[in-house]
Amino acid sequence: MTRVLSMANKLLSLRGRLEVTDADGALAYEARGEWAWLSPTWRLHQGGREFATVRRRILAWSPTWEVGGELGDFLVRKRWWSWTRQYRVLGGPHEGALLKGSFFDYSFELSQGGALLARAQGKLLTLRDRHQIEVLGGDERLVLIAMVVMQLDRRDEASGSQSGSQAD
Repeated sequence: MTRVLSMANKLLSLRGRLEVTDADGALAYEARGEWAWLSPTWRLHQGGREFATVRRRILAWSPTWEVGGELGDFLVRKRWWSWTRQYRVLGGPHEGALLKGSFFDYSFELSQGGALLARAQGKLLTLRDRHQIEVLGGDERLVLIAMVVMQLDRRDEASGSQSGSQAD
């Protein structure tokens, strides 16, 4: 069954916060960053329960995030030489899952083993970064982790930082 979620950066959040709401506007997931000098840990919550942590690896040849939690431990690595954003899951039960973006970063698709798990479409001309996410199958939490990594990477590029510690 298809589920539609909406992901938005929380305005005026000093540490960083992303909210994900369902089709009815109810809070489904939340990602919160914490204060850290080099590489903050982002904690993903569902119903007040933490299900994953995401942390950028400081010393890596290509941008890499370490993920831990209910889905096991794995890495999400960005592909360097590509015209569009591409991230691959390395390790864990979702080995090989691929998040691919469009040329202008407004749409994304998450697939694994040839099956499309989710697609996201960004909203143009909004004050805060917002994406509509259509979850088509697989583990919804993997979709959220992939979208959070993509958002953190975009923040790092926008700020010229490598740590992901920019505030909203």
